[in-house]
This record gives sequence, structure tokens and C-alpha cells, in this order.
Amino acid sequence: MNKHWQRTAIVILASVISSIVSAPHIHATGPDAPLVQVGQKNGQTPIELHGPITQSDSGTLNLPGDGEWGWVAVGTEDKPLPTLEGLRSFTICGWAGPGSLQTGSGGNRIAFNLNYNQSGFDLVHLNDGRMRLAVNQWPDQVKNDSSTEKLQPGQWTFFAVTYDETKQKNNVHWYFGKPDSPVTRDRATTYSVGPTGNNSGPLTVGNYNTTLHRSGMDRQFRGRLHGIRIYGSKTGADGALDVPTLRQIQADIASQPDFSQTIPKMRSTPPLHSNQQTDAAQDGAGTPMPKRDDRPKIIATTDGEIDDRCSMIRFLLYNNQWDIQGIIHSSSKFHWKGDGDKIARHNWADEVWLDKQLDAYETIYPQLAKHDNGFYTPDELRKLIYTGNIENVGEMEKVTPGSTQIVEILLQDDPAPVYLQAWGGTNTIARALKTIQQDHPEAMDRVSQKAILYLILDQDKTFREYIEPNWPELQTLGSFGQFAAIAYSWDRLIPEELHAFYDRSWMEENILHGHGPLCASYEAHPQKGFRSEGDSPSFMHQIPVGLRSLEHPGYGGWGGRFIREKPGSATWRDARDGGDLSKPIWRFSEAFQNDWAARADWCVRDPDKANHPPQPRVVGSLDRTAPPGERVSVSAKGSSDPDGDALTFKWWQYIDVDSCKTTVDISTLHHGQTAEFVVPNEPGSTVHLILELTDDGNPALTRYHRVIVTVAE
Repeated sequence: MNKHWQRTAIVILASVISSIVSAPHIHATGPDAPLVQVGQKNGQTPIELHGPITQSDSGTLNLPGDGEWGWVAVGTEDKPLPTLEGLRSFTICGWAGPGSLQTGSGGNRIAFNLNYNQSGFDLVHLNDGRMRLAVNQWPDQVKNDSSTEKLQPGQWTFFAVTYDETKQKNNVHWYFGKPDSPVTRDRATTYSVGPTGNNSGPLTVGNYNTTLHRSGMDRQFRGRLHGIRIYGSKTGADGALDVPTLRQIQADIASQPDFSQTIPKMRSTPPLHSNQQTDAAQDGAGTPMPKRDDRPKIIATTDGEIDDRCSMIRFLLYNNQWDIQGIIHSSSKFHWKGDGDKIARHNWADEVWLDKQLDAYETIYPQLAKHDNGFYTPDELRKLIYTGNIENVGEMEKVTPGSTQIVEILLQDDPAPVYLQAWGGTNTIARALKTIQQDHPEAMDRVSQKAILYLILDQDKTFREYIEPNWPELQTLGSFGQFAAIAYSWDRLIPEELHAFYDRSWMEENILHGHGPLCASYEAHPQKGFRSEGDSPSFMHQIPVGLRSLEHPGYGGWGGRFIREKPGSATWRDARDGGDLSKPIWRFSEAFQNDWAARADWCVRDPDKANHPPQPRVVGSLDRTAPPGERVSVSAKGSSDPDGDALTFKWWQYIDVDSCKTTVDISTLHHGQTAEFVVPNEPGSTVHLILELTDDGNPALTRYHRVIVTVAE
């Protein structure tokens, strides 16, 4: 140990001695022996390393952040440890040095013996530096968390969490310290789920284990772990250690990592490019389509959360793209108004927020309307605002003006699809569907064939408990996690190379300053700039940019991409591109952010001073069939730009969507206007060829065409 870290240990030890003197109930002999201790040089519980994990001479466990996944099995023969079952109190502590906070669904595992039957515990960290403890249940929906930013990439942190089921309140305590500062309490939470289960799985450090049948393989801890210890009691509260005891453990030089060794930081965001192919578009979607020159018919429901308010600003700038049939206030599990009596108000933004945005829209409407046809007047939009079911989370018993409007639109004698956007809960939509079921049962099949529900998250129980079982043929696009690519955690989910289109300087230059009162009202994040627009994918899906996303949920576009939740189901969930759940949205980030910036310019500039999207044209059909070995040629010779800007032609294969497994070799001719490739020998498969046409205006704008080539049988 070098002199710096010798001084550090002395500082911590001095604090510990002071704590012991002031806490006479702590015995000088220190804590009882741990039930488990791994990641240290001496006295380690038997372990078996799986995959690329290594252990240094000092005992530190090194868990790589990419490539093959691995885990540390604790004990012998991959069997459960009986000493960890039936614990009424316990403490998990040790040193964590993450190289990255990139996490899989539900968080990355530090210590874990939860079985498939939900017996045991699961300690994870999340991508904002929080830690979370789950006992006898999956951690995904548990909110038993520490504060944020407690773990930092490239830094060692001493952590401890104690659980005491003998207490009814504040029975979980979180503690954190650093190499040069003694551990202190972070916060207490209430979490009473009884003792740890008696049918747990084997203890695992750092990742998944085989008891979960290959589930959760994206949740490995990325970095280094040292001195992980578990203390516990099956009889009372003794297993929940206090601060002086934890400081003794922290200061024990034998259990400390080598602080002089740098923890290498790993990439904390996904790579910009990946050759992995996942979740190809599935056959048999049967999606209804609007007529070629018709604007998509939409109804938006919103709970007024801050990210809804941010999304609405973008929505208003694109309102000429759609046939808007309603903008409806609704509730969610996060926001409801209450009834002023028995139902208390919960995080409700008064409906006036939308009125204020329309007042701001009114000031920029005359200028905006110069740039394109079809923008709604402010008064036309005001007449489209309705109040839906807002009193309580999931309330769908009352018929409201908002639910009635949805009923009227769905019952119209018009087969055109109606896109029902649920920015919040689905309860107002559910009430409308229930009215149709009760009063117009003969119309249910017809409504099921034209209504398309786009969910952001699943923000109340009405979809799973009413809509899905009663309307099994109604196509639903569930952005249950993909929306996060442009929600609050965008900076952790999209590649660092794309942050320049979201950060504070970009937002100030392109949106917040000098673009009129509507854009100025965007509630930006004070540090990050872009705050959150988790609901924007629900309408970006219907912006006609040429990607043909309305034809099939699996094709993908600015609003994401989907696969069936299960065979035969009308519910579609998030698809992955390159193994990344967020990539179907973020891969288009530069294009849709620049497009938004151009529309912000339209608010204050005349048409000859602003940029407008290019107009791609493909010669011939967008759907073609060709035999294996044939050389397919696709020309975009007729493409143009309304401002006379120079154009760049980029052709690429959307291999994630393809049923074809071959990566084709695309060659270009005529300054990129023509693309050619040889049809692979995979009869019956499809190749999706994307033309990405970008002008050289400021900001540069992009539109697309998608040519689908089917390999002849």
C-alpha cells in the first residue's frame, strides 16, 4: 500500500475509534463473523468464476463490461446457501467500483440469490447510481432505493444496506463511504416483506445465474467488486449492523481493495454502430393504413406531466401532419386530479398548462403557417381540447367529454385508422371502449379493425385488466421501455456521439432562445438541456418521413419499432436493434432533432430564411421481388430539395428488420443517386434498403424511402 492510502486508512480508523468511544453499546470485538465473504484475499467463501471474470491477487473481482457475460457462483456445486434463508435481518456490504453505470432492465446485480419462485434477495444498482434491494420479489417494480449518484464510474465506494423485518417502519438503511471518508447513513426506507425465503437460488455475485433459465442476461455488474460480505440473523435484529460496526469493516485494511489501482472506465452508453441482428419484422401484422394522401387521424391523451408538456411543444409544431380529432386530459398512476372530497389530488398540473401553450402558439402561428399547409389555427386546436377521466388513477366508470369524443370518432362510418395515443394512462380510452362495448356491441369488430393504440409505458391497470382481454383484436403498440431513449434518462441510453443534439448548448441555440414564446416555454433541464419527451414517440410514429412505419409495427421509424408480445397477440412490444432496446428510436436522433430545430426556426423566420425537408423520389416500385443472384438497382434520380440545397444520398440495409440474415454489399453510382446489390440466396426472405436523403441546409434535414426486396422462392 502506498503512503497516500496508508494515510487514508489511518483517517478512517481514527473516525472509527471515535465512533466506538461515543457508542458504548458496540463491543470492541467487532461484528460476528459474516455468513459470506467474497472478493478478498483471505477467508473467502468458496467461489467459482464463470465466463471472463477474473480475480486479482488482492482478491478483487474484475467483471468486464462487454462481450461474453459471466458470474461468480458462491458456495459449492452451484447450490443454495441455507445460511441465507429465513433471515429476519441482514447486512450486505463491501466495495464497489463500477467502470460503467450502463444497466439492463431492472438494474445490474451485485449480490443475488433470488430464485425463479421469488424467494431470496436481489441487490442491484441502477443507471443513475442508485442501489436497490428486493427481498422475495423481482427488483423491477420495487422502489426500495438509496439516493441517486451514490455509485460513480471509476470510483471506489463502500456501500452497505441493512434489512430488519422485525421493525415495521424505516427498517431498511443505506450507507455509503469513500476511501478517504467514513461511511455515513444515506437514507432509511420502509420495506416489510418478511424474512428471506426458504427456497432461494444459489448465491451469485455480479450477474445472472442458471436458476433464471437465461433470463436477465443483460444485467451484469460492470467493473470491480471487493470484500463483499453478508451478515445475518434468523432470530432477531442482530443482522442489521449499525454505523460504528460498518466503519470497523470499512477500515479493516485486510478487506480493502488496492486503491492505487485505477478502475478503468467503460463505455457508459451503447455503441453507435453494431452488426448484431435482432427482432426482425414479423409476418401477419394486418395493420390498417390511411389513404395515400390522407393525414393520419389521431387522438392524444395526456396526464400533464412535465415531459408531456415538453412533448406538447414538439406536437404543436408538427400539428399539420395529422388529422387531429382530440387532445384529451387524462390521469395516470403518476398524476390525477382528485375530486376535492374523498380522492386526494396527486401531482396534478392544472389543465390550464395546455391553454397557456396554445396562447403561446397563437403568437407564432401566422409565421409558422407560411412554411407549410395544414397548420391548425389556435381556435381550431382549442375546440379539440376535452377533459377525460382525471379524478383518480385508472378511473374508467364515468362517461366524460373526453371519452365521449373518442366514442364518436371510433363510431364514424370511416374505415381510416384512428391512432389513440396514451401519453398517460389508458383509462379515458378504456372508458370510451367500454361505452362502445355496452351501447354498440355490434360495432366492436369494426372498431377493432381501425383503432390503433400507442402506449407510453403502462401507466394504469386499464389496458391489461380491461382493454386487452375485452378487445383482443385491437392492435396495440406498447412502448414499454423504448420511449426512454428520449425520456429522463436519455443521456445514459443513447451513444455519447449523439449527446450534442440534446445538450444545453444545442437546446439554447436551436430551441430555447430566439424562437418565440412557445419554444421558450420548454421546461429544459438546467444542466442537461433536453429534459424528457417520453411521450413524443407516440406521435413521431405518425410523422410521414418516408420510412413506411405505419405499414407494419416491425418496420421502424422515428417512433420506434415493435414485435409481437406473444404469438397471435394483437399487442406489440419494444423491438431491439443491435440488441439495444432504445436504438430503434435513437438511431434517428440527429434527424428528428434537426427537424425539430428547423420547425422552431419556422416560428420566427420567413420561408426564404429557413430550411425545409428534401423530397426523395425512387424510380419504380417500393416493393420488389428478385431471384437469388440477381443484381438489383434502385435509383433516386428524381429527388429534389425545395430550397435548392445540395443533397447527400446514403443507402443502408436495415438488417435488424430483415428476415434475410445476409449483410448485402451495397455499391453506389451516379454520385450516390443509385444503389445496387446482389440478391442473397435466401428464398422467401426480405431485404429492407433505406434511402436516407439529407440536404446541406442549416440545420441539415433528412427524409427517407424504404425499398423492400423479397427474394423469390
